[in-house]
Amino acid sequence: MRRVGDATGSEDPASGGRPTPDRHGPPATAGRGPYRPVPSDGHGPSPDVGRGPTTRRPRALLRSLAPPVWRSLPWVALAAAGGLGLLFAASTRLPDRTPGAEVGLTVLRVTALSGGVGLAFLLDDPARHTTAASPLGRPYRAGLRLAMATPLLALWWAAVLLLLPGPTRPPLGPVTLEALATATLAIALATATVRFTDGAEVGRGAAIWLGAVAAVAVLVPARWGLLTLPADRWWEETHVRWAVLLAVTLASTALCVPEPLRRRQVPGLSPSGGVRG
Repeated sequence: MRRVGDATGSEDPASGGRPTPDRHGPPATAGRGPYRPVPSDGHGPSPDVGRGPTTRRPRALLRSLAPPVWRSLPWVALAAAGGLGLLFAASTRLPDRTPGAEVGLTVLRVTALSGGVGLAFLLDDPARHTTAASPLGRPYRAGLRLAMATPLLALWWAAVLLLLPGPTRPPLGPVTLEALATATLAIALATATVRFTDGAEVGRGAAIWLGAVAAVAVLVPARWGLLTLPADRWWEETHVRWAVLLAVTLASTALCVPEPLRRRQVPGLSPSGGVRG
């Protein structure tokens, strides 16, 4: 027999003791929690339901992060590398006789390598272990640095090309492809160093690796290498290899720029490798 005040209703003596539904109680929510209305402005559900603060404010966070990132860029290394490259380019105007396109190609390759050495320091961040707690992940921070440096890099390369006399300039399309691949190689080495080490300033190591790669490229024969001349019959094949290098370095940068996943610890061992008590 149901008791008076049962959750399903109350007994009405006039109905022979049969329970009658409670007309003033809340709607039946059997198997579910108490009814809670979804906040709304009167025109449907709130637009913020199911969205976190990070998805709502990435642009605001980027704007607030831009000034400190701009101040933390390695301006000394970038200015030194860029100035050295401009000096290399301007040296073609010093001789009484205008150099040929082969000399101009060599000068531009050395200039591109100088710019790549400067870009190797782009991800140097003395406060790396502090900025790691930023709401924005490493891809956003690295992308912001690259976005700030890219316009300056384009202006610098345009100035380098203008400094060369007309007869000294090699084909601009292929040599710009070489410079772009060199720049992306430097950035890929920097991102890989950041990914696999805990150092805050990784530019020196990345620059050393870039110099080592350049030295190996000089030693490789022109037929299979990257440093051919426009008169060589392997000129077009060489720039196919430059394009492949550009694609590989871009893919490597995309893979290495995110933060690594946390390493899984073995139960019973401390992070330092000792046995827990």
